Amino acid sequence: MTEPTPKVSRWKHFRASLARQSRGRGKDSIAIALLTTAAIVMTLWIFTQQKASLPSWAPLVGEDFAHLSADFSNAQAVTPGQGQAVVIAGIQVGKISSVELEDGHAVVGMDIEPKYMKLIHPDATLLLRPKTNLNDITVEIEPGQGKQHVEDGYRFPLSHTEPSIQFEAFLSTLDADTQQYLQLLVAGGAQGIGGRGHQLSGAFRRLQPFSHYIADLNRAVAQRRIALARVIHDFGLLTTELGRHDAELERFVTSSKGVLGNFANQQQAIQESLVEFPSTLSALRSALASSDRFSTAARPALLGLIPQAQASVPAFKANERLFKQTTAPIRDQIRPFTRQVRPVLTHLNEGASALDTSVSNFGTSLGAINSLLNELAYKPKGSRQSFLFYLPWLNHDLNAAFNLTDAGGPIARGVAMLSCNGSELAYGLTQLKPYLRTLLQGIRIPSPEEIPAETPSGHCERSEK
Repeated sequence: MTEPTPKVSRWKHFRASLARQSRGRGKDSIAIALLTTAAIVMTLWIFTQQKASLPSWAPLVGEDFAHLSADFSNAQAVTPGQGQAVVIAGIQVGKISSVELEDGHAVVGMDIEPKYMKLIHPDATLLLRPKTNLNDITVEIEPGQGKQHVEDGYRFPLSHTEPSIQFEAFLSTLDADTQQYLQLLVAGGAQGIGGRGHQLSGAFRRLQPFSHYIADLNRAVAQRRIALARVIHDFGLLTTELGRHDAELERFVTSSKGVLGNFANQQQAIQESLVEFPSTLSALRSALASSDRFSTAARPALLGLIPQAQASVPAFKANERLFKQTTAPIRDQIRPFTRQVRPVLTHLNEGASALDTSVSNFGTSLGAINSLLNELAYKPKGSRQSFLFYLPWLNHDLNAAFNLTDAGGPIARGVAMLSCNGSELAYGLTQLKPYLRTLLQGIRIPSPEEIPAETPSGHCERSEK
């Protein structure tokens, strides 16, 4: 039988075929490899410089994007895949990736670079605007304000978006007469401005400071809009109320006119009085202010002290008699006694500190004893008993164990077990040291002859050697 021909892999076959074809064409092969590498590098460079973007798995030029979507009432001229940009303050932060129709409105998907996501807040607004006259649409994002920012997958509702408005659509909403008037207005404006652009530019430049001043004024008014509204409202109430009392105002003005006329007739006398009047008023005002404060503060106290003062007269007289009667005892008896007791109290104070420590420690000891008694008396739940339940049993067992006494005192009961072999070994040592027999007999260790055993002789059998 013939041996089967071994199978050759396709890769090995391709490599061998490539080696045969490139044999003798080394320069051409190197040139082809260099051109292929340069084409790949140039293609990747073109992709990075153009609006196209590669997925994140592409090496070196791949990008990661966060996806946002927004609802627009109209997505005219929005074309995904053409590199239409998403911008914030004129800086491109992403690209339009998709557009779909959902519930009668357009849903525009956007791929945003992750580093710009923290700039976009939930209250942001999105506008579709043409970048050129060829309707190259971009999505302009007004980032909004707030501490939170949107996450990947966030969707802006219709209330936060505005579509691109075409000028033709705006004109189509006007009637024919308005369109003609608008055309005439534009044509007239072109004729008026034609050839006078420099003059118009100069006029606008001269209005620039006025515009700045108006802007500052508007900002100041905007900051105080609440106060201005309140002032206008109050002024309106005042003028309304004055209009209701016009007769009273007329009489007041007439009376004021007569009073001022009388003052004018006495001008010299009034002038002389007024010269001295300020200093007099100043001194009088100070005096009256001080007197008013004093009287206001003292009046309640003085009124309240009247009954006490009247009731304290007998007490003062009694105290006077008491002081006269107690002067001699205090001087002759209490003063010498305090002098004699003072050293004793000093020593007592020195010992009181140590007594305070002892009493404090004694209280701590009583607390420990109290805790011990509480622990003994505590009965847990279930069939278990407290320690006090077993205390009489312990007392009974102790009395039973030590109810034997001799001259040395109570003897604990016990049982000592000794075999024949143990007795023979103990008394066998007495042959070498005779004094051990005395000790064994003193502690009443029985000899082998004294130990009863189940043998015919009635005692332990000795082993014959």
